Amino acid sequence: MPKRHLPPFAALRAFEAVARTLSFTGAAQELGVTQAAISRQMRALEQELGVRLVERHPTHNSLSPAGSRLSVALREGMDIMEAGVRDVSSQPGQKILTVSVAPFFSASWLTPRIMGFIEANPGIDLRLHHSYEPPDYRRDQIDLGINWGHGQWPGVEAEKILDGSLTPVCAPEFFGNRKQTLKPGDLIKQPLFYEFRREDWADWFAASGTTLSGLPAATKIDDSNALRRIAMEGHGIALFFRTLVEEDLAVGRMLLPFDVTVDTGNHYFLNYPSDRELSAGARRFRRWLQTQISG
Repeated sequence: MPKRHLPPFAALRAFEAVARTLSFTGAAQELGVTQAAISRQMRALEQELGVRLVERHPTHNSLSPAGSRLSVALREGMDIMEAGVRDVSSQPGQKILTVSVAPFFSASWLTPRIMGFIEANPGIDLRLHHSYEPPDYRRDQIDLGINWGHGQWPGVEAEKILDGSLTPVCAPEFFGNRKQTLKPGDLIKQPLFYEFRREDWADWFAASGTTLSGLPAATKIDDSNALRRIAMEGHGIALFFRTLVEEDLAVGRMLLPFDVTVDTGNHYFLNYPSDRELSAGARRFRRWLQTQISG
């Protein structure tokens, strides 16, 4: 392997801290050195590279265009190094496992089960990070993700864990005594709600054998918790994840007017970066999750 041609690591580390904090004082405090030492490292780095990295102003600092580019590269590199050190660390209590998870999936499915994993793995410091977006594994210090979508994310391996098919749900009392005589087409006259696409309602009506002349009138609510709530409180009918309302249906909080689902092509996936090996903690979580799904 050819020799790497890099400036001294101490200088790069000093610049990364300055770029992140935009403060020589803040960088010095973070690295446990004097402000003068940070200034010397910065001067040496700028001289070696032949470019100005930080623009110094009377009241603030800012990055030059070259500094901005170098900052991005160093941040990504530092994140990768930090994750690597964390992965091989043998210190007790240092096995951090960070899982990025879709908020509603976490609230309705994962967290009611998560104590089983925590109790079985006392050496793992589990951290749940909630986000609707799949992780950026090059930028974020994330080990695994659980997200809803098509599963075709660049640089990511994705394993389907839960079906994302949609079905109408409502409060048990919404239709009163009419439930027995209800037909799928009767839903078109009711307040309809959805989270993703109004076309999903049209697809559901088609799957139920109902012919429509156009898209049905419906209100978009782009949060699963709010969508579930509006249906549960009797305000209308929500097109919702069939697999994530099982408990609501079982205890009578929700009603399924018709057991007809529509597959949108989007599901819940466990995902992880394809270009690096999973840590021991991530492998344990993956096996535990598979057991929960199959059991």
